[in-house]
Amino acid sequence: NPAAWNNLANFYGHRGPVTNAFAYYEQAIQLNPQEPVYCQNFATTVFLFRSDAMDFYRLSEQQVFDKALGLYRQALKLDTNNFVLATDLAQTYYGIKPDRRSEALEAWHYALKVAGDEIEREGVYVHLARWEMSGGQLAEAQAHLDAITNSLYAEIKGRLTRNLAAKQASPSGAGTNATPTAPAPGPAATEAK
Repeated sequence: NPAAWNNLANFYGHRGPVTNAFAYYEQAIQLNPQEPVYCQNFATTVFLFRSDAMDFYRLSEQQVFDKALGLYRQALKLDTNNFVLATDLAQTYYGIKPDRRSEALEAWHYALKVAGDEIEREGVYVHLARWEMSGGQLAEAQAHLDAITNSLYAEIKGRLTRNLAAKQASPSGAGTNATPTAPAPGPAATEAK
């Protein structure tokens, strides 16, 4: 029963040892490779417990990021219009050093494409603006900030607008190219039915 393996992996992902979660997600995926939630849960666990994943799989940190991204992409192939999954994938790029700006922007544009309503779209605009500002794409960042009208995003829009104005006023016009920061991806692991 792949759902039982997924749910057991969820338990170990929350309570430890997390290495059991890795093995049990793999078992769930082996039994039902067509269930996207198993891949999504596995990806989130690998991303959040990078150090454990590095030891368990004998991978470098960059290889662990690649493993998490690959699992998210595998899940998204199975559930192409899942906005939460698309944003989980896109948010993973905030943790990767050196940044992978073009891949991050591509992932956020995909999330924008599958956004279900204006609130989701405006949330994506926030992330696009962050990445564009950090890459010196100030006009694009301004356009995305201008498209944010929902009061839910007023505080973050104000902060980003001030940051953008400071970058526009700096002698170089672009400020630094530091990777933007945001919360880690994903909600808690999802139980299978």
